[in-house]
Amino acid sequence: MRKLGKYIDEIELIQLNELIGNRIWFIRSPFLSANLNEKTHTANFFQIPFFWKDEYGNDQSKNFEFRAEWTEDEETLLDYYNLKIKIAEQEKLTGDFESIWEQSLKRGLNSSISFNEFIISEIQILSRDEVVDNEAELKHDEGILLIDKNKNKILLSAELKCADQVEFISDLKTIENRITELKIRKTLGNTV
Repeated sequence: MRKLGKYIDEIELIQLNELIGNRIWFIRSPFLSANLNEKTHTANFFQIPFFWKDEYGNDQSKNFEFRAEWTEDEETLLDYYNLKIKIAEQEKLTGDFESIWEQSLKRGLNSSISFNEFIISEIQILSRDEVVDNEAELKHDEGILLIDKNKNKILLSAELKCADQVEFISDLKTIENRITELKIRKTLGNTV
């Protein structure tokens, strides 16, 4: 039986660990779309700036980028995806509001969602393992669940359609419905 898909690797897990204990309060993307019934937002990729204070009390930040890459297996013609994550240095935007907005548009980040400040205390990597038509075994990470100390949750996941799109979900009921079929493959951060 053919095995398809891939888990987030160790280097990416180390990068994800950088998010623990840091603050987020907005997410941005190009061309954001929303499904108001399911309370989900969809885009080609999401970028989440995360913030912390250095030893002098100054705000510091980096960007967490999240996307999915779809592939079709030549032998079985099955579509599957791999999650792609990256921690990158925050690009410094300078000038007045208009020039900052123009710089953001040039980088293709013209949509954003804001939410209450969220300090990440735990990250769960959610996976799906399934056999498709007795031809292939799909093993891949499907989502990253961010949890704060009050058990508020944000889910970043690959969309279930065959497109290079990912979802942002902050509604607890929608998250719980979405993750019922998934297993927790790895937990990072405070697990008490």
